[in-house]
Amino acid sequence: MDETTARQVLLVQAFETAGTDHPLWTAEDRRWATRVALDGADPSARADRFVATRADAAVRRLAPRAAPVQAWLSHRLWHRRWAVAALLLGAVLGFVADTVGAGQRVNLLGTGVWGLVAWNLLVYLLLVLPLPGGWLRRGLARRMLDLRGLLRGARQEPVYDRVAQTWVAASAPLSLARAGVLMHLGAAGLALGVIAGLYLRGLGLDYRAGWASTFLDAAAVHQVLGALYWPAQQALHGLQWSPFVVSPITLPDLAGFEALRQVGGTLPAPAPANSAAPWIHLQALTLALFVVVPRLLLAALGGLRALWWAKRFPLRLDGDPYFDALRRQQRREQARVTLLPYAQDAATPAEHEALRQWLHPLLGEAMQWQVMPVRAYGSEDEVALQQSLVGRPTLLLARFDLSATPEAEVHGRWLRALQTATRQAGAPRGVLVVEESSFVQRFGQTAPERIAQRRAAWQALATDVGMALLAVRGGVPIEPTASAVRQQLDGAAAGATA
Repeated sequence: MDETTARQVLLVQAFETAGTDHPLWTAEDRRWATRVALDGADPSARADRFVATRADAAVRRLAPRAAPVQAWLSHRLWHRRWAVAALLLGAVLGFVADTVGAGQRVNLLGTGVWGLVAWNLLVYLLLVLPLPGGWLRRGLARRMLDLRGLLRGARQEPVYDRVAQTWVAASAPLSLARAGVLMHLGAAGLALGVIAGLYLRGLGLDYRAGWASTFLDAAAVHQVLGALYWPAQQALHGLQWSPFVVSPITLPDLAGFEALRQVGGTLPAPAPANSAAPWIHLQALTLALFVVVPRLLLAALGGLRALWWAKRFPLRLDGDPYFDALRRQQRREQARVTLLPYAQDAATPAEHEALRQWLHPLLGEAMQWQVMPVRAYGSEDEVALQQSLVGRPTLLLARFDLSATPEAEVHGRWLRALQTATRQAGAPRGVLVVEESSFVQRFGQTAPERIAQRRAAWQALATDVGMALLAVRGGVPIEPTASAVRQQLDGAAAGATA
C-alpha cells in the first residue's frame, strides 16, 4: 500500500487496539467497517487490499468526529521544496564561510577545506558501518516525524500518542531515506558554496599561497600535499581526453615548497610561484570529488528509495495479532481462545465472560471461547494437553489462583509441557492468567503487601518460562499487567521499539 493508505491503517489500528472502546470509535463502528470491507470482497484476495478498504471506510466515519484525525490525515509529511531549501541553505552557509581567512593568504595546511573533506569521509564511514542499536535511524525518524505537536489539540489523549508512536516506528525506512536526502543535499550545497566563495573572492582579491608549521619541514609538507592532491591531479589528467580544455597542474618541487614557507606569518613578495590560483583549482576539484559528487549521488539514491517506500510502504501485516485478526475476518474465520485452569477453578461464568469481553477488541468480535476441565495438581500428561489443543487455538490462557504459591518444579514444569504441546499444535502464543479475587478477600485489608509479593512471585515464574502474566480480579484484567498483555497481543510493543 502507499503512504497515504498506511497512515489511515495505522490510525484506525491505534483506535481499535486501545483496549477499551473509544468514545469516537466503538465496537459497533468496528463491526460496521468490517461489514463494508467484506461487502463483495473475495475471502482469498490479498490481505492488504481488505485492510486498506476497511481503513478507508473507517476514516470516512471517524474523521468528521475528531479534528485531530482530520489534521493528521491532511498534514503533508514531505515537501519537495525542502530538498531545494536544503541545497540552497547549504550553499549560502558555504559561501559565507570564508575558508581562506584574513590576510589574503591561502594556508595550504589550513583546516577549512580539509576539515570539510575529513568530515564527509567520516560520514561515509558511518553510513557503511552497521551502527549498534540503529540510533541514527531512530533519531532521524523521531525528529522528522514527531507528531505530538500536530496532535496537541487532542489534549494528549493516549490514542493520539499511540498514533504518533506507531507511525514513527512503521515509517522509519521512509523517513530515514527522506532525512538522508536533506542531509546529503545540504552537505553538497555547503561544498558548492565553499567552491563559489573561493572563486568569487579570487576575482576581486589577490590570494597568495603558503604554508607554516611548527612540526613539519618542507620535505614532509611536499609529501603530505602531494598525497592529498593526487586524486585531483589524476582527475585533471583524465579530463584532458574530454571535450574540455584543461591544463594539468604540477605541484612545486622541494625548493618550491621551501619558497612558499611563511616566516613570521609573512610571505615573500608576490610572485607567480606563490599565486593561489592553481591551489584553489585543486581545492575546488577535491571538494567536488569527495563531497559534491558523492553527496549528490547519495541524495539521488535516497530520493529513489523514498519514492519506492512512499509507493510501497513497508507495513508488515504478517505476524501482527491485530492484522491476523483482520485476516481471519476476511476469511470468515474465528479466533479460538482456550482457557486451561490448573489445580482449581472457582471462576463463575460471569468472570469468564468478563475476560472474554476484554479479549474481544484484541482478537475480533467473532471469537470462540473454550474452557477446558481443570488440570490436576502435578499433571504433566502431554497427550492430554495435545487433546485440549485440537483445532489450533489462537490464544492459550493458563489459569492459576493467586492463593497458590508458584513452584518451579510443579507449575513451571507444567507450563513448559504446555509450551511444548503448544508448539506441536501450532498455537502462536500463551498467557499466564492469575486470579486474585480470593487472595485479596483474605489479605486485602490485613496484609495488602502480601498481594504484591505473591504477584511478583508469579511474575518471576512467568518470566522464567517466557510467558506474559495477566492478573485478573473477578475476571477483569488489572493494571499494569493488562497493558503489558494488551501490547503483546496487538503488537504495540514491537512497533514502539523498532
